Amino acid sequence: MSRTRVASLAVAAAAVPLLLAGCGIQETDPIEAGGPATVEAFYNREDEMLLFFRTPEGGLNPVIRTVGFSTGFGGDDVEPGSDTTPGPPPTEKTVLALLAGPRQEDRAAGLTTALPPARPGTTVTVETAPGGTVTTNLPFPLNGLNATALRQLTCTIAYSRAADGEVVVKLRGQDGASSSDTCGLAP
Repeated sequence: MSRTRVASLAVAAAAVPLLLAGCGIQETDPIEAGGPATVEAFYNREDEMLLFFRTPEGGLNPVIRTVGFSTGFGGDDVEPGSDTTPGPPPTEKTVLALLAGPRQEDRAAGLTTALPPARPGTTVTVETAPGGTVTTNLPFPLNGLNATALRQLTCTIAYSRAADGEVVVKLRGQDGASSSDTCGLAP
């Protein structure tokens, strides 16, 4: 390489920092912006249900499903004249919707389930004890379900029974095993 070419490269290398520094942007320290963004969603307990599905990170994410009078815009809305009653959707119906798994749009958002799929004709029964504990009899064995599956069920049932989700939920499987817990999440 010739001396003039080396000198030209050295001048160019020295000029780059001067050009960048001369653009008028002042250097600043990092600024803390807080935690990750959250979205607050409101649901109408009279004609919507809250289902909890697994996120790619292993946490739970609430999904709102509309039930009740059909709007004619698709989905699983109930047709006019069906057996709808005023008030929140029954917990049995909500659990069956959870067991049906995430919809296509939920899966596209990365949501999955840790629960076994419901077989056709599956039934779920729910009982409320005088102290407020909600016992749900499930159509599959409880042993073998992981912690995420149990939390999906517990949170879905808790929010189907109370707007704040503060309900003790007891799960009972076909195998006789049981689990009792509270949700502890704020969707």
